[in-house]
Amino acid sequence: MNECEYLYLRWIGEPRELQLRLVIEEAGDFGRVSKTHTDEPAIQALFAGATAIESNESCRLFEVIYDYPVSYTVVNETYGKYPKEPEKFEGKFFRIFSWSYLLELTKKTSYAADDHPGPGPLQHHSIACLNHVIEVITTKEPEMRILRRPEPPVVH
Repeated sequence: MNECEYLYLRWIGEPRELQLRLVIEEAGDFGRVSKTHTDEPAIQALFAGATAIESNESCRLFEVIYDYPVSYTVVNETYGKYPKEPEKFEGKFFRIFSWSYLLELTKKTSYAADDHPGPGPLQHHSIACLNHVIEVITTKEPEMRILRRPEPPVVH
C-alpha cells in the first residue's frame, strides 16, 4: 500500500464479531480532466486543467483484516490531522506508530495496556486514504492480501 500514489476506502465492516475488515483501493491521476458542474466562470477557471484522482482496472484492491482489535475509528479525511511531534510513525499510507496521542489516550481511558489483552504490546496502525483515515489500536498485525491485481501489459 505504501508504494501507491493514492488510496480510497471502499468498504469497512465487521464480518463477524470482533473482526474488522477493510477493503482499500489504489487510485491515481490518469489524466482524465475533472468536470465542473457549474456555469460560474470563476469556478470553471479554478478547475481548468485539473485531473481526477480515481481508480480503474489497473489499480489493486487490498483487503485488511484485524482479528480482535482493541478499537478503531474512522475519520472523514477532511478533518484528519497529519501526525506531529512527538508522534512517531513509519510508512506512507499504512502507518505504524511507535508513539501517538491515540495510543496514549487508549491506555488512559480503557483497560487496554501493553500486557492486556496481550499477547504483545498495543500497536497503533493508521491507513490514510483520500476519503477517510482509519485508526486501529491492536495487539496483532493484520492479515493483508491483494484481492485484485492489475493485468500485465500485453507484449506483441
